[in-house]
Amino acid sequence: MDSAVVSELEGTLLKDSDPFSYFMLMAFEASGLIRFVVLLILWPVIRLLSMVGMEDATLKLMIFVAVAGIPESEIESVARAVLPKFYMDDLEMGAWRMFSSYKKRVVVTKMPRVMVEWFVMEHLRADKVIGSELITRLGFATGLIEYGSIDTIAGKVAKLFNNEETTLGLGRKCYFNCSFLFAAMQGLNLL
Repeated sequence: MDSAVVSELEGTLLKDSDPFSYFMLMAFEASGLIRFVVLLILWPVIRLLSMVGMEDATLKLMIFVAVAGIPESEIESVARAVLPKFYMDDLEMGAWRMFSSYKKRVVVTKMPRVMVEWFVMEHLRADKVIGSELITRLGFATGLIEYGSIDTIAGKVAKLFNNEETTLGLGRKCYFNCSFLFAAMQGLNLL
């Protein structure tokens, strides 16, 4: 096909819509057991926040605990060496076949772009990855993401396609707040 596809990573290309396990891997591989245990202890809080519809807060909490103070190069290293194996194990083959049949492929993710970009570009052959951006200072991750990530993601997708016809948007059914993907697809007139 010569059209384009925009797909959500979590819950669509990957079977699991919850990125918690990937943040656990990042915490352990990049920093060690202490950060891993802290994130594990916070799991009930993360679940509770998610259940009451505060998914943005849960995402920010997981990102902060998993990467705050870690060198950006170490995050990239873990994203290249460790995470792809686990992403591949979680890959939804039907969605991937559909995704790979399009000429122009874009992946939208809630996770920091740096955590998924290498896998998505190298293994899924996507043309572009749009996700939240980590704020770094002096080469170290602050654990914070750029303000307005949800609006920024939707704007980046709309700008990327700038009046081009997009044939398909792959996403999942949302029970809580999935506004970042909804806004992106609405901006492309996919809904």
